[in-house]
Amino acid sequence: MASKKQLAWRKKFAKMSKAGKFKKKSKLHSQIRKTPKAKSERKYMIIRFFRDPEKESQVIRRDLTLKQARKHTNDPKTREAGVWFDGYDEQDETMIGGSSHGYTRPDTGDW
Repeated sequence: MASKKQLAWRKKFAKMSKAGKFKKKSKLHSQIRKTPKAKSERKYMIIRFFRDPEKESQVIRRDLTLKQARKHTNDPKTREAGVWFDGYDEQDETMIGGSSHGYTRPDTGDW
């Protein structure tokens, strides 16, 4: 059995609902997409990919702008032909650790 306080709250809630003060939401909070970040707010990371399948790729640098990431990867010093090269990818806030970028090797066929 509900207490007097609970019954009073139910009556108040029912009145407020009829008055339209509570609107039903069409989507769950988890279903609402977050607005994409502006390009200036996005962060990128440098990933070093190795040709040797036994060597895992490594995150070299984090929290770079797109301009900084492109500048780094276009530098001839950031690759050794047939051995390794540096690439970049957009950084995600949920990424933790050095190898959590989700890539082990680039899928580009023969180097």
